[in-house]
Amino acid sequence: MTTSRRAYLDNLKTVLVAGVITGHVFITYAEVGSWAYREPSTNKAFIIPAAFYVAVGSMFAMGLFFLIAGLFVPRGLARKGPAGFLGDRLVRLGPPFLAFLLVVFPIVRWMGDQRGRSLAWFFRDQLKELDPGPLWFVLALLIFSSAYAAWRVIRPARPAPRPWRPSYLAGLAAGIAAATFVVRLRFPIDSHQIFVLHVWQWPQCVGLFALGVACAENGWLDPVSDRLRRRAGGAAIGGAGMIIAALLLNMRSLDPLGGGMTWQAALVAVGEGMTAVGSSVWLLGFFQRRFDHAGRLARGMGRAAFGAYVVQAPVAVAIARLAHPLPVPPELKFLVVAPAAVAGSFGLAWLLTRVPGIRKVL
Repeated sequence: MTTSRRAYLDNLKTVLVAGVITGHVFITYAEVGSWAYREPSTNKAFIIPAAFYVAVGSMFAMGLFFLIAGLFVPRGLARKGPAGFLGDRLVRLGPPFLAFLLVVFPIVRWMGDQRGRSLAWFFRDQLKELDPGPLWFVLALLIFSSAYAAWRVIRPARPAPRPWRPSYLAGLAAGIAAATFVVRLRFPIDSHQIFVLHVWQWPQCVGLFALGVACAENGWLDPVSDRLRRRAGGAAIGGAGMIIAALLLNMRSLDPLGGGMTWQAALVAVGEGMTAVGSSVWLLGFFQRRFDHAGRLARGMGRAAFGAYVVQAPVAVAIARLAHPLPVPPELKFLVVAPAAVAGSFGLAWLLTRVPGIRKVL
């Protein structure tokens, strides 16, 4: 796959980041998942669709981020060599991660606190929690990129590309499903690991990162054929249906999402494998076909997408706290806070990309 800057990939990143920010605002007002600030609604007409949005989105969104990242890794490694590539990754990913871990996220947690604890308490607690918030993605990407560079030092890429076979996607979906089921026996969803690395989500992240790398090395999925796109969309719908069915059959809790030695957890794992692969390939094909162009605003948002992901937590929590006094139900606050958080995150990120010292890392 050609990995020079492509409009459809920038547009896809923009939509994904906006979707993740919206999901975090959903968590704020629906109390599903974990987030720095909570103001939960009791309206089931809001909570249920919010839970489905967060649950189904978690089954593919982060994996798709890793797929997009994987598309650019082989080209960077070939151009800069292992040492230069890893140095570039450290410069690009290290400072945002450390700044967020040691400075920004303790402030975000303090902003969202409703118990009256001091900012100093959160800075002390952060040294025990080691929670980078959404920036776990950055550390995981650095780990995956380093592992790929080491692998290519040991085993250089083939000179001739491998031919494409649609069965690769079926095998990948099955592998993600099996690994997800096994991993969540030890690391259930929302369990805590050092740096909150979301190990329970790694099967889809590693699998789709590897798919992105393979596409870049072998010229796969550029373009995604109409037939493959339709089949991938059908698989995604089928997988999402399995996840929703598991939830509906266990309406009293979200336990099947967490994992465990149950048929519901197995059904969720299979659904996640199908959704992660199917949604990612369908979205690649859809954006290739419909959104491989960009005006001035879209180009600016594409360049600011990574920065918007980095700054989303302080922006979204600050806006939600400002909206707290509004005399309206939480679900109505969501309608104001979600678009404001998206616009504020992209706007702040765009301003930061204008600063020479920050531009290199955002």
